[in-house]
This record gives sequence, structure tokens and C-alpha cells, in this order.
Amino acid sequence: MIEENEEKYSRNKLKFIFILIIITFIFFILGILFYFGIFSHKFIKDNNSSVQLENPINKIIFKNQDSRDFVKRELIIEQALFEFNEEYINYLLIALKVKNLHKSTIGYGNPIIQLSIDEEYWVTEINGDEIITNKGISKEKDLIIYITKRRAIEALLSLSIEESIKGLAINGEIKMELISGKVELGSKGYLKMYTELTGKDLF
Repeated sequence: MIEENEEKYSRNKLKFIFILIIITFIFFILGILFYFGIFSHKFIKDNNSSVQLENPINKIIFKNQDSRDFVKRELIIEQALFEFNEEYINYLLIALKVKNLHKSTIGYGNPIIQLSIDEEYWVTEINGDEIITNKGISKEKDLIIYITKRRAIEALLSLSIEESIKGLAINGEIKMELISGKVELGSKGYLKMYTELTGKDLF
């Protein structure tokens, strides 16, 4: 009788351990699917390095999740609109392929981009591996990029930021106004940037 009870106890213990392993494995798989499904927009890779840049909207996302990990999209957008700064712009510019840009090979200097975002003006200079962004207007700009803050933030929230940016460019929701001449633009790498972004030739 005692042996039967011990055997029964051992079987039940093994069943419990087996079920616990299965449940742990299921939660592990669900965690991976959730992470890469919902937060695949979390990082974007710098073309010129192995470093992954973190999406600045990440902090807002985690603050606006409820107990079921439900993301409150509109609250995130509202807060991002309020705190929109150069971090958002730099991250967006990486998706816009600015890492294809470089100092002119024939003496025109560094690439300089003017951004018009909801009637706010920002200037970005590409200096080697650095993306330097400040508020203001530049007389030396190569081109002007027009986009709204909301569209920029929605792109940062999308499952594929680069695909979202391409879609906005193709649909005309990101507009580019060329300022510099063809030779200067070509010498700074804008041709490759534009082609990768839109699938079309710049000229």
C-alpha cells in the first residue's frame, strides 16, 4: 500500500514537472512573438556600424501599456507630439537612409538637410558617422524635407519603420525640395539615398 502511494506520488510529481515545463515553454514562445511582433519598431540598425539605435518612442510605449500589455496608441502619439525633439528626427533620418550621405568628394563639404516639420525648422548635418541636428534654418542646405510630426511619429510606431517611410515618400506625404545642383548632390551621396527611399532615380 505504501509502495503504491509512493509510486502514485512519483507519477504525479513527474506529470507536474512535465506540465510546468510545457507551460514555461509556451510563455517563452509567446514572449518572443510578442516582442518581435509588437515591438519590432524598437530598434533600427545604423548602416555603417553594428550598433542598434533605440527608438526614442520606446520609453513612452512602456509607460502606456496596461496590465494586459495593450499599447494605448493615441496616448503615445499625443505624448510624442509634445516631446518631439532632435532624437526623433535623427532616428527618422536613419530610416530615410541618410547614412548613404557623406562629405563631398569634390570640395562641397558635408551634407546639410533642412527639415520643415509642422512649420518648425530643423537643420541636420552629416559629419562622418555623426548626425548633428539643431533647430534653425541653414543657408547651405542641400535639400528640404517636409513632413508632419504626426506622420513621423506614426512611422516610428509602425512594425517596419523603413517600409513606412518608403510608403510616405511614394505617396507624397514626405516631400523633398532640391536646393543644391546635380553635381553637388551626386558628390554627397543623395542619388543613392533617394533611389533606396523611393525606388526612382533622383534625376
